[in-house]
Amino acid sequence: MQLTNIVAPILLIAPAIATPLIARAKAPGGPASAKITVYSSYTCPSATATPPTDGSAGILTTVTIAEATCAVLNLPFGGALTAVLTAPPKTGAAGCAVMAHMGGDCVWKPGNELHGFAFDGLAAGNKVGCGNAPVRGYGAVELLCE
Repeated sequence: MQLTNIVAPILLIAPAIATPLIARAKAPGGPASAKITVYSSYTCPSATATPPTDGSAGILTTVTIAEATCAVLNLPFGGALTAVLTAPPKTGAAGCAVMAHMGGDCVWKPGNELHGFAFDGLAAGNKVGCGNAPVRGYGAVELLCE
């Protein structure tokens, strides 16, 4: 009976103490999202170049994805990629990048080579300039923020 008198108040207080600790441990914000645009035939003259939208850069394909989401998106060799953050990542993230995977999925495995295109900041509106597929075509993209 003595033990019950001691344990009961502790059980009532423990959730009240733990809740603020859990809330403080979760970083606010996120998940990030980005609008990614692929141009089928454009060579970027510089990382800050803006591909033309008059059709001379080939067919445009656009997808909007959330952080840690995979999208099948063909980035052909000789094509270009640009992106803009539409929502910022969680507070404390050091950077975000569009990760292009050679395979048609985002599985990290041998043979599924990947290449990253970094954003120039973490706020909504920050961009990946103009990037080309460096080796051959890529088949999927994901947004990675760490």
